[in-house]
Amino acid sequence: MKKATVLVVDDKSDIRLSLRFLLTNHNFDVLEASDLTTAREQLSQAQVDLVLLDMNYEFDTTSGQEGLDFIRNLDITNCPPIIAMTAWSSVDLAVAAMQLGARDFFAKPWDNHAVIMMVQKHLALAQIETKKEAIKPTFDNAQETHLLWHSAPMQQLKKQLDRIAATDATVFLRGENGTGKSCIAHYLHNQSQRSGQFVSVNMAAITESLFESELFGHKKGAFTDAKQDRVGRFEAADLGSLFLDEIGVLPQAQQAKLLRVLESSEYERVGDSQTRTANCRVICASNADFEQLIKQGEFRTDLYYRLNTIELTIPPLRDRPEDILPLAEYFMAKHSHKYRLSAPQLSAQAKELLYQHDWPGNVRELSHLMARAVLMNDTGTIEACDIALQSGNNKAIAMPMMTLEDAERKLLKMAMLQSNNHVEDAATLLGISKSAIYRRLEKFNIKTK
Repeated sequence: MKKATVLVVDDKSDIRLSLRFLLTNHNFDVLEASDLTTAREQLSQAQVDLVLLDMNYEFDTTSGQEGLDFIRNLDITNCPPIIAMTAWSSVDLAVAAMQLGARDFFAKPWDNHAVIMMVQKHLALAQIETKKEAIKPTFDNAQETHLLWHSAPMQQLKKQLDRIAATDATVFLRGENGTGKSCIAHYLHNQSQRSGQFVSVNMAAITESLFESELFGHKKGAFTDAKQDRVGRFEAADLGSLFLDEIGVLPQAQQAKLLRVLESSEYERVGDSQTRTANCRVICASNADFEQLIKQGEFRTDLYYRLNTIELTIPPLRDRPEDILPLAEYFMAKHSHKYRLSAPQLSAQAKELLYQHDWPGNVRELSHLMARAVLMNDTGTIEACDIALQSGNNKAIAMPMMTLEDAERKLLKMAMLQSNNHVEDAATLLGISKSAIYRRLEKFNIKTK
């Protein structure tokens, strides 16, 4: 593995020498610059992975103005991470340097271990950012293709999404299961100006006891199983977007905690008194009837209005039939590529069958149907008889009288058998979410493999 190269910029030769010994002993290559002009030349000519930058030079020895001007004049988006250093420890100077783009700050004399840990951390973060940028265009294109804005309802939705993407307004996505709310949330994040990550959390899968730890994080030792510090979802989504799926299942006690963050942008990790600030765009989704939930006192009115600054409804697939065939062909190509198979064609009869179906499982049902058709096809053409639609005309499966629990277990086993142990397909067959089927598999100790 190639050694990382650190550029040490300081007008004191003894400082440069000390840092050279420290860094080379920890397997770094080191370049030196005694002034800012030389530093600029080094950055333009050599492959530098990180810069340790002294803030004070000939102009004066206290203000740090020369170091600040150096950072200010760099193209900070295309330069390596900068860690500022000065003999005059000043909070104001540290803040100013980091506002201009420096990643961190330490004062002289330094702690060797702390400096090495800081350098390693920011090199690792820079690698993550580089990988993220490398895959982002492909990911964005895949997500946009997946949505295929053919129908008039989806064209209208796209216009609304593009209009609000650049804002930080909280967005509430409503619609039936399987309509593609998570894909719409991804699209909204990718079209935004936010530089952080897209973080998704299924609220239905979070137990009440772990709600605060999952969303806000915790400190080591905060409770019995807290063996190390944990970053919560709000912190992980800093400068990015936080997608709260199935928000309608949130219990009353947790609703109040979420409302506080949305109103003040402040929270604390479990077991920590330090108040942190949430800087993320919140996107929520649900298929619940919120008007009824509010009427029954199961969902707070103030939280609902805090969440739905912008409320958009994703139309079901049966209301946009123009999208059925383009989506079917997209999913065939996608699954063929995934399973390294030749992409088949749809016969005219198969297309008509797809077009006439009412799609109770929406886009998710169509995706799973095309996956099964691709995997089972060996002729190159998918005929109508190859498409296993779940129709209201299907004969009911005869089942003897039994307890509800026994019936649930039997249906779960049948769904897993019919879907070849594919959990998402089984969930579609039963009309429940993936998290719900996982809970039932665990409840009845049914193995997926």
